[in-house]
Amino acid sequence: MSASREKKKRQSDAGSNGAASVNASKKGLGKTGKTVLYAILAVVVVAAIVFFGMVSTGFFVTHTVAATVDGHDLSPAMVNYFYNTAYQNMADSMGDYLSVIIDTEKPLDDQPYMSDEFDTWGDYLTDTALKSAHEVYAVYDEAIANGFTLSEDEQASIDSQIEMLDLYGSVYGYSSGTAYLAGLYGTGSTVDSYREYLTINMIASSYAQQIYDGFTYTAEDLDAYYQENTQDFDAVTFRVYSINVPTAEEGEEVDTEAALAECETKAKEMAEASQGDEQAYLDYTVEFADEDSKETYEDDTTTLREEYTLSNCLELYRDWLADSSRQPGDTTYVENGETGYYVLYFVGQVDRTYQLPNVRDILISVSDTTDEEAMATAKEKAQTLLDDFLAGDDVSEDAFAALTEEDTSMTGTLYENLVPGTITDEVDSWCQEEGRTAGDTNIFEGTDGYHVVYFSGYGDVYRDYLVENTMRYNDYSEWQTGVVGEATYTTYGFGMHFTTKR
Repeated sequence: MSASREKKKRQSDAGSNGAASVNASKKGLGKTGKTVLYAILAVVVVAAIVFFGMVSTGFFVTHTVAATVDGHDLSPAMVNYFYNTAYQNMADSMGDYLSVIIDTEKPLDDQPYMSDEFDTWGDYLTDTALKSAHEVYAVYDEAIANGFTLSEDEQASIDSQIEMLDLYGSVYGYSSGTAYLAGLYGTGSTVDSYREYLTINMIASSYAQQIYDGFTYTAEDLDAYYQENTQDFDAVTFRVYSINVPTAEEGEEVDTEAALAECETKAKEMAEASQGDEQAYLDYTVEFADEDSKETYEDDTTTLREEYTLSNCLELYRDWLADSSRQPGDTTYVENGETGYYVLYFVGQVDRTYQLPNVRDILISVSDTTDEEAMATAKEKAQTLLDDFLAGDDVSEDAFAALTEEDTSMTGTLYENLVPGTITDEVDSWCQEEGRTAGDTNIFEGTDGYHVVYFSGYGDVYRDYLVENTMRYNDYSEWQTGVVGEATYTTYGFGMHFTTKR
């Protein structure tokens, strides 16, 4: 066959094959093609079913990485635990004010944050939660590296919280503890992941407490620190009243120089006339007050500043208050720029050189202390409790502490180095009465019910207690900063998608 005939044949063959292909495509897929297509579709459908099943059952909540914190991969469930803790801490700190700044009925991701730092309140809380997680894991890692383990009581506490999940679930209408966790933290939250969260936090907090308690100081250490920082611990009680330049009415101008001169004249008169006479000082506060404020100043506590640590007082008059020659009844007036003048009355130095009491307290709580019947019932219960205790053979401190074991509706607390104002002012005064001895008991009405107290003895000198706690806090903060460092984290979009936010 000639070369030209071979070329024509190849062209003919190519054309035939092309036509065959076109014809085949027009007729549709063959049997094999259809089989492959159906197989692919089946895989896609199954994958979709599996995927959405995993979503609905919460698989991704526990098996996906949502964030990495300090080298630890956090599942969406773990992020949820930290997030909800951050929210609860915010709610507790703000109290009723929470509902003012956010709508508690709307998702936080839909509510703009109050500054440009974050887009939404959800973003803010996520950041807070993950920074908190960083701190917890940093201390946790330090604890593990140093061989720290939980005590039997601490482990028992975790076990108890886990065991209580079913009870909480039933109380709030859930079928189980797991369902309760899912309702609280999101679908997929499990008992195991929650136990892990509790354990990590317990190890971190217990180890941190061990470090905090481990710092020790001699009497010489305490005295040296106090001498260098007296104004952080010495306190005074005084009165302060402002005589201010009047605010200009609309369309009017105030002669500031003349107004200041008038304020000074009043301040001088008040200070000189009130020297050594507290009642005269109080009378002047009412006399000089404008008509809208007179009723306010008729309350003699309005100007009173009780037990103010000197470092917390305004610098304008701090040195005058701190002067060692200062005597009760001393007065002075101090210019406050172009605003006016402060008039001060010195009530006295606060004695912090006495020993703090150690007290055991049993509270019979009343949810609404305005309910006279409930308060009367609590008082009767408190009296019966104390009478039965004193009539018994054992009136020791241990026996008193054991009283709450018989009635879980009562709360027993040991206060070592009871700081003034912790229970009631009446308890403080009673503890400091001359002749107070270990074993003394009494009943006091409080803002939360009735308190049955057992005096155990005296502890640290109040001032030394304050100094030591300040030193301990400073040393612990330095340690924590070194361990925690800068709080950083990384988030992953896919995993964060499965987190549950309020």
